[in-house]
Amino acid sequence: MREQERDQISANAEVRPKVEIGWLLEGDLTSAEREAAKEAADAMQRSLAAVTQDFDWVIETLDRSPATDRGRIEPVRLLDAAETDRDLRGWDFVLVVTARELRGRTRSRVLGVTSGIFATALVSTAFLQESLSPQPPLASRLHAFAMHLFGRLNGLMPGSSPTWMRQVDDPEDLDGMDGFAPAELSELSKRLGEVADLRVEEMGDARQGRLGFYARSLWQNRSALPSAILRMRPWSFPLRLRRLTTAAGSALVVLVMTAESWEVAANLSFAFIVALSLAAVAATSVYLIRIQRLIASRKGPLREQRAMSNAGTVIAVGTGMAVTYAAVFAVAWLLAFGLFGDPLIASWTDTSHAESASVRIRLSALAASLSIAIGALGASFEPYGYFRHVTQIDAEI
Repeated sequence: MREQERDQISANAEVRPKVEIGWLLEGDLTSAEREAAKEAADAMQRSLAAVTQDFDWVIETLDRSPATDRGRIEPVRLLDAAETDRDLRGWDFVLVVTARELRGRTRSRVLGVTSGIFATALVSTAFLQESLSPQPPLASRLHAFAMHLFGRLNGLMPGSSPTWMRQVDDPEDLDGMDGFAPAELSELSKRLGEVADLRVEEMGDARQGRLGFYARSLWQNRSALPSAILRMRPWSFPLRLRRLTTAAGSALVVLVMTAESWEVAANLSFAFIVALSLAAVAATSVYLIRIQRLIASRKGPLREQRAMSNAGTVIAVGTGMAVTYAAVFAVAWLLAFGLFGDPLIASWTDTSHAESASVRIRLSALAASLSIAIGALGASFEPYGYFRHVTQIDAEI
């Protein structure tokens, strides 16, 4: 009877979809921190197996070679290294643990960051144990934080409940966390069911080519891609990319106040204006993707996860530039409507008063197209890692 039970358990394990998580332990960790991280990884495997028994959980740890650099590090550097190992080992999620401080853009002290488009979370131990007073072991906090970040990577939102999804602002918030709420478990299981599906590269169709591979990957992940793009918040580009906005705004003021701009706009057809606007959004998106190296060229076989991250980044940047264009267009139209009367427009453009509204729209579109092109040049001077941080990091914690 016991042998039959063992066979049944083994059979059930075989049919359960596999979810693989890799823990990358950076070389800057001390031996004590490294052991704590391995304990946390083991605890994470036990916790996930207990709360979601429909999946076969595989968690691996990988030690990096020793490092002497202890200064702050750009999170995107760790993302690049994590993506390489994720592709090589076929992991579904990656959690990187480092002893170095992570450079934040919105917080002075960053405990960790998430990047949904890369299915990766970064954890810094620099602030997890900074007090001399008695506190839970580092392994306990790392375990709680790993569960919290794993939930975020799968679309769960932090709240005020005492579960693993409690809002984390300080290391002390990690103490006392336990379990997922029923609604969180339901959402997590749904998301993991999509993650554990057979990957496109495992389906055996080697003749589909790069374009076919990307098309199939996007179709396979059609329900997950929109949420990954939304987490990148492309609508906030004008506010978060300060140099782009400053350069575009400066150009806009000059163009709107110049009589020659009005004269040129008045002589352009609506068809040309539409084509120019679309070309400006597309060209600036491609330029920023290339100049900021948002899609790194990596050799090796095609991977579904890489196809998803590349496609998501391209769509997010394109959407962000379209939003920027719309914002600049709106400001230009407001300036044209509020500051320039019909008689002035008619004197500059030799058009009738009845055509003034049409000229204002064409001027706004022309100014917006040229302004975002100049703004893209300004964004290319952002310091290393900043543009990628804005587009590829979901949250600083």
